[in-house]
Amino acid sequence: MVTSDLGAGGAQPTMLVVAGLAGSGKTETGKLLSGLTGWALLDKDTLTRPLVESLLLRLAGDPHDRHSPVYAEGVRPLEYSCLMKAGWENLACGTSVILSAPFIREVNDAAWIRRTRRRCQRFGVELRVVWVASDADTMRMRLVSRGAERDMWKLANWDDYLSDVDPEMLPSCPHFVIDNRIDAQFPLADQVASLVRSLEVRACAE
Repeated sequence: MVTSDLGAGGAQPTMLVVAGLAGSGKTETGKLLSGLTGWALLDKDTLTRPLVESLLLRLAGDPHDRHSPVYAEGVRPLEYSCLMKAGWENLACGTSVILSAPFIREVNDAAWIRRTRRRCQRFGVELRVVWVASDADTMRMRLVSRGAERDMWKLANWDDYLSDVDPEMLPSCPHFVIDNRIDAQFPLADQVASLVRSLEVRACAE
């Protein structure tokens, strides 16, 4: 088992963004990373879902809406604001954080990356991005398996959903890739352990 206390004992704290499409396996990846590093895991859905569902119920009558302009323009920005603020508070205390959320817009927005990296630099924090990659069939299988009501629209309108996302997309910023397809060459746990070792090597070299 790989263990690490990167970001502890005076070392530079890290903001590790774990991003990917719905059903790619971000939460599982985040949990494995947290278990190996001891870093705080902040998952967007865990932090915000009850508030998001209540707000959507009042605004649109559907607490599980994740596709309409009401969600995209009125609720999604608030979710990410809560997640990022929780992350910054942990980092201000010297605690490295793993932020788990799709981050699809963010990791392809050069302005967002610049702002986040600049703030990290001001506070002596290292920004790392991990993209959890998968394919359409694997992601659909995972969404069916987890049976979350927030996924029902995607599953009922799968072709329309896929027309708005690209399963082969990668972040436009520097990043690590975890291959979480069902037929991936290496198990997820092995890839995460290798990633932690890579982070440790980079931290020692910087």
